[in-house]
Amino acid sequence: MDVPPEADKGIEALRSLTGGFGGMVMTAGLARMLWHHRLVRLGQRRFWSRDLLWEVPTALFSATIGSGVAEILMPHIADAVRDDPARLYTIGNCIVGVCAWLGPRGTEVLLGRVVNKYFPQPKGDHHDRADA
Repeated sequence: MDVPPEADKGIEALRSLTGGFGGMVMTAGLARMLWHHRLVRLGQRRFWSRDLLWEVPTALFSATIGSGVAEILMPHIADAVRDDPARLYTIGNCIVGVCAWLGPRGTEVLLGRVVNKYFPQPKGDHHDRADA
């Protein structure tokens, strides 16, 4: 089927929107909706409430944080998927989805545990204490 050139430009624009950060925002939005749905099923929220509006900025924030985490992890992941570089985009979206589902506080706790496990502070180094 022949596609007119102006329609082809629209299709390319749609592909570019769903790729990159736009795709990550959609992934984060879906993950936040799953979180909201979970709380509705537990009876902690009503579906149509102000809480639903707060999920929009949370999804945007989570997409930004998740893309940053994915950017940091990509060199390590790229070695593992050297044979199929297209999987990097999928893995990046998965990282964004996990960060969005966890939300800002859950992401902070998870990243704190990872950093403490793989990058422990030397003993006697207490420069982050408030009383020091």
